[in-house]
Amino acid sequence: MLERNQLPLRPAATSFAAAWVAIIAGASVALSLVLACVTPFVALAAVSAVVLPRRMALMAVLLAWLTNQMVGYLVLGYPQTFDSFAWGLAIGIAAFASLAAALGVLRLAADLIVTMAGAFLAGFIAYEGVLFAATAVLPSGDGAFSAAVVAEVLLINSLAAIGLICLHAGAASSRALVAAQPGPVLS
Repeated sequence: MLERNQLPLRPAATSFAAAWVAIIAGASVALSLVLACVTPFVALAAVSAVVLPRRMALMAVLLAWLTNQMVGYLVLGYPQTFDSFAWGLAIGIAAFASLAAALGVLRLAADLIVTMAGAFLAGFIAYEGVLFAATAVLPSGDGAFSAAVVAEVLLINSLAAIGLICLHAGAASSRALVAAQPGPVLS
């Protein structure tokens, strides 16, 4: 079982960190194809914050957002309008706000489950807050932030986070791929 002093799990080999960033980007592509507008950026950001050093987490979220935008515009046929591009940028800003909020929670001293849940919830609040703020200047549907829509986004992100954590825990169980750390990595 993973313990609090192993968060974030610093890669013992650079290739493991690079592989995890590739997995996050790949997950973004797969989830973008399946879920289109509801890519679980909160899950991707929160799990990246928990399992990767800060710089690698930033790279993972950036690649996830970029791949999502590429899939949207090149495969799914998103409209190439100012509003569409602006919403894409707003989603990117929201994804990075989610990562920043999740990283902030890692500084708190709490047990593993509380830390992971706190990182996810802080990330979700930041993500939805940025997107809600964007509706002040960008067009949005009437029900975009209804309780049902927010609950669906929360459910999708929760399931994606659980899947990513299980995937990482499976990889980390070998102990050859990660090294225990005394606390959060600040680089």
